[in-house]
Amino acid sequence: MPCDLLIRNGLVVDGTGVPGRVGDVAIADGRIVAVGDYDGTAREVLDASDCVVSPGFIDPHTHYDAQICWDGALTPSCWHGVTSVVLGNCGVGIAPCHPAAREVAMHDLVNVEAIPYEVLKQGITWD
Repeated sequence: MPCDLLIRNGLVVDGTGVPGRVGDVAIADGRIVAVGDYDGTAREVLDASDCVVSPGFIDPHTHYDAQICWDGALTPSCWHGVTSVVLGNCGVGIAPCHPAAREVAMHDLVNVEAIPYEVLKQGITWD
């Protein structure tokens, strides 16, 4: 059975600590099904020669608690290959937040993150 996507000839850096190696990554039904030399067929093939192929990168410590409301891409993290971020890990998150506590939460972010109050007031959607 063919895979959905075959990323061919990339420098595969798998996150295990072993040196990168040139190889293929086959994907079927949203899952990686083969890494290394793949001799099967694919619906779509991407040539990754001269590129690095690696898993997503997780940023476990961000301060995007408010920024996610107006910047869904969470730039600049995505510009650097980050695919997942952890929010609310510093104790100054905005969710969940009772309506009566929103002013306090915004002022906390003004003091801790130096985000202007007006930016927070206009930008936080509270959803």
